[in-house]
Amino acid sequence: MSVIDDIKARLDIIDIVSAYTPLKKAGRNYKALCPFHGEKTPSFVVFPDRQTWRCFGACSEGGDLFSFVMKAEGWDFAETLRALAEKAGIELRPQTPEETTRQNTEERLLVLLDAAAQYFTQYLLESPDAESVRGYVARRGLNETTIRQFNIGYVPDNWHFALNHFRLEGYREEELIEAGLAIRNDNGRVYDRFRHRLMIPIRDGRGRTLGFGARALADDQQPKYMNSPQGPLFDKSTLLYGLDLARRAIRESETVVIVEGYMDVIQAHQAGYTNVVAQMGTALTPTQVQLVAKYAHRLILALDSDAAGVNATMRGLKVTRDSLVEAGADNGSQGLDARGMMSQAGKLQLDIRVLQLPSGKDPDDFIRANPEQWPEVVNQAKPLVDYVIEIGTRGLSPHADIHERQRLAHELLPLLTATESDLQRNDNVQRLAVRLHIPERDLLNWVHSAGVMKPISKPLPAHRPQPKGAANGNNMQRRNGHTSQPGAALERYCLSLLLHTPDRLFQVNRRLRELAAQEERASAALLPLNQDDFSREDYRALFRLIKQSLDQDDYEPAEYILEYVPQELWGTVQEIQPHPLEIFRQRANNLHLTELQSVMKDLSRFNGEAEQQSLELLRCVFELRQQRLKREMSDFYFFEREAQLDGEDALVVDYSTIKTHSLAIHLLERARHELVHQRQEN
Repeated sequence: MSVIDDIKARLDIIDIVSAYTPLKKAGRNYKALCPFHGEKTPSFVVFPDRQTWRCFGACSEGGDLFSFVMKAEGWDFAETLRALAEKAGIELRPQTPEETTRQNTEERLLVLLDAAAQYFTQYLLESPDAESVRGYVARRGLNETTIRQFNIGYVPDNWHFALNHFRLEGYREEELIEAGLAIRNDNGRVYDRFRHRLMIPIRDGRGRTLGFGARALADDQQPKYMNSPQGPLFDKSTLLYGLDLARRAIRESETVVIVEGYMDVIQAHQAGYTNVVAQMGTALTPTQVQLVAKYAHRLILALDSDAAGVNATMRGLKVTRDSLVEAGADNGSQGLDARGMMSQAGKLQLDIRVLQLPSGKDPDDFIRANPEQWPEVVNQAKPLVDYVIEIGTRGLSPHADIHERQRLAHELLPLLTATESDLQRNDNVQRLAVRLHIPERDLLNWVHSAGVMKPISKPLPAHRPQPKGAANGNNMQRRNGHTSQPGAALERYCLSLLLHTPDRLFQVNRRLRELAAQEERASAALLPLNQDDFSREDYRALFRLIKQSLDQDDYEPAEYILEYVPQELWGTVQEIQPHPLEIFRQRANNLHLTELQSVMKDLSRFNGEAEQQSLELLRCVFELRQQRLKREMSDFYFFEREAQLDGEDALVVDYSTIKTHSLAIHLLERARHELVHQRQEN
């Protein structure tokens, strides 16, 4: 039995789900108001016999114990595995002494940082020495409820305020230094890092304090804002301030507003606009975008007037890393990496918009002065492409000659074509053509001839050496861990093809969108390939890793997968076999010449033209989606009948979903037959 199956055997999904939403018996099953979207009539069902759940309403998704906790908490697979294993009393694997020491150290530092946040808040609210700071906070418009909610605190102008307090609590100087609360200078003297500053705890999506942002309170203090140092716990490129408090609102509204400063977030939440978070650093990172992409379909960048770039330039654009906004970057203002954001929009299918506030205003100022107008300005946010074209052509004279217009086209096209969506790319080029009065055909020809489109990445290597510990019992998924679920082999095969060439996921999703465009009524069932097309949670986690590899720009996708596959998933990767070449090699080492010739024929067949492999992946995905839709329809009919037989009210479900599924299955079947015919012709 695999670790995942062992956890499922020990934990009851009813107990887990009921901790999030009240369940009511409905025949053999349980129903409830969906915890993931607002509704008045229950459409969320838990099936204890199969230990699964499904929302038949707006979410239209389901899964097992793992997927529920991941969705409810916003955790990744590894975090969920650790949490549920602990709850089930299962030790994932024996830790090495070094790992045990590191884990204990991190846990102790987390306790220290949380205690520091509580201590600083208490000092702000209760100490007579903090009276003037309480006045400052009041003038900023913050009430005590908000102060406690965000754990805002204060440290006095004292070199040993935190150091002395936590020494008495039993912490060593080295721990305070590692937590970022203290510094040791060149002379060996240890003292507080933060002095006479407003302390703002920075928490991750799980609400754990990982560091602090500290605002100067004296006019001559520099820098104005100081963060905890980068370290094992605190990495600002992977954090969004306020996400732990904003997650539910983002999920419910499917919209996230990303602002520049901590105070912008705090003021927005106090006014009731709780889908607001702040970036950490001077520009959004792909990791930060991915943090909210799993909750939101629309991402709004709230740029203040200076950072938006009245004086922004388009100089020095490079195909690999273009930045639209340069003004204000030196003083810590938010920058906009237009190419990166355009790429993220296409890869993650995000509707990215830019909100520009009136001159001289930031969200903190604006919301304090006009809280009721915030929704209106958010709704007026411009699509990213419109913003890029507007800013990029702001200085263009109506009488500009063709050379000037061509120069701007060559600067802007790499930004506007940095998306995997063909439809979006062509629409962007069309808009630029209208603005520059250049024929669209000429711009498209230049795009293709100049090679500004992102090149196809390298395929995944056939073999990777085992990571340290993989062969000595560390595999979280054993080779015999697969259950006999129908379709599991198809899921494994599909993943093996994607692991071999991750970029083909873009092609798959384009084809699904094309099918959806043929019949609008079926579009809801022809969404891009996603984790719900896989039944096992480790398969889902592996698919998410593949998708993450396409949502970043630092590595080739295949290299990213090899670099970042979690140890918990390495057993699954080995089991799936990203490419049968290794199997062929093993066979060849033990075969006579005649058998080797047979092996080489197998290799030749497998290594056919790229088009054949693409067609095979499409066929596999179409069949996989059909399998999922049929499973969902079967679930609905079966459990609806069960409820009726037990005298319960029928589930309130939009029956158009059934029609949508049926139509989509028909379209997929037809497309699958066309692929088979196409492969035969080739």
